[in-house]
Amino acid sequence: MATDRTESTRRGQSLAKTTTKHPYAAIEHRVIDSPAFVALTFSARSLLLEVARQLTKDNNGHLQATHSYMQRHGFSENTLSRAIADLIKHGMIYRTRSGGYQQGAAQYAVTWLPIRNRQGLFLDGFKPCAWRDWQPEEAAKKKTPHPKLMDTHRKNGEWTMPTPPKTEAGCPPKSEDNELMPCSSAIAAISMMVQTTLNEAEQHRATPDSYGAWLAPYTSRLASRGMAHACPVSIQ
Repeated sequence: MATDRTESTRRGQSLAKTTTKHPYAAIEHRVIDSPAFVALTFSARSLLLEVARQLTKDNNGHLQATHSYMQRHGFSENTLSRAIADLIKHGMIYRTRSGGYQQGAAQYAVTWLPIRNRQGLFLDGFKPCAWRDWQPEEAAKKKTPHPKLMDTHRKNGEWTMPTPPKTEAGCPPKSEDNELMPCSSAIAAISMMVQTTLNEAEQHRATPDSYGAWLAPYTSRLASRGMAHACPVSIQ
């Protein structure tokens, strides 16, 4: 501007003075340079600029962030809600009045400016420059996820199955040393063995000479060893 005025004076021209001042939205450098501002999401930064755009001489504390007003700036309801919560959490704004049915819109104040018009506001928790006290949250400890159980795993050169829960009924894995037999086949084999044994016993009882058939060799073996007197059965 000074260069233009000097150049105009040298040329004999007069530079018309600007009499109209355009309003502007300003955020203090100390706020923008703070860690709290740096940690804001881009949506929260954009909303803070829109809130600061409403500032006049004495309306801090009566600022609004309704969806009907912010919708034209591209804010959805969910994005707007998250951005407001982010600004409050980082100490950039303070909710001076809650909104609701028949209560009007919620009202806010930026914390780096004083509140002059306090009528109808609730300022018990308001703290000037609250963004200075913001501290980053400690990173949550990462929980080690439980490893997924594999169907089989390699151990000592053999494929083995994982141990099933105690409440789970199951069969051991088939290997070269252990081969499972279907239940129906096992029952049939056992039934056949039992029936064979019963048939043999029945034959011994039905044949009168079968008793002496095994007794004579038995007593002969006892006599050859000098133990004939130990035979518990008398020979008639």
